[in-house]
Amino acid sequence: MAMDNRHEQFLNLYQTWRHKDQAGFYQARCMEFERARRQAIISAGVLMLLTTMVSIFTATGLFLPKWVWASLGVFLPALSTALTAYNSLFAFEQQLKLYKDASRGLHRAEADAYGLRKSADEADYLKKIEAYVNQVEGIFRKEQGQWGQLISEIKPAEPPKLEPKKE
Repeated sequence: MAMDNRHEQFLNLYQTWRHKDQAGFYQARCMEFERARRQAIISAGVLMLLTTMVSIFTATGLFLPKWVWASLGVFLPALSTALTAYNSLFAFEQQLKLYKDASRGLHRAEADAYGLRKSADEADYLKKIEAYVNQVEGIFRKEQGQWGQLISEIKPAEPPKLEPKKE
């Protein structure tokens, strides 16, 4: 059976430049946010370990004067808090989940479309193309909708309230 060449061209273009291109973007973002999340976790762990060591050395006064250890005992937890705030601000874990969900959805769509070209007739072929495109576009719409949820979860810092001057 000869399928309409335009439909075949459309399918090839759509799969290459819409589906696979976006899947590659999602994969790259997953790797980026996984790396950032892992770095934040490792850094926080190292800072906790250093804070523990500093507290021990503060009590004993080994190697350096106690005031140096005490200063480090204040500085390291503050640095750890700043790192935690940075991690929360950029929501690495939430963004990673969002991109992983979209990537998995696109992999499912690709698997579902595997037998797309093995249709009995042109009408069936067109229905399968339409279902495939709707499935992929649905994944994109869902991913876009989740950004609104993510943004609503991230609370910006509120500016200080200024009291009017009393004259």
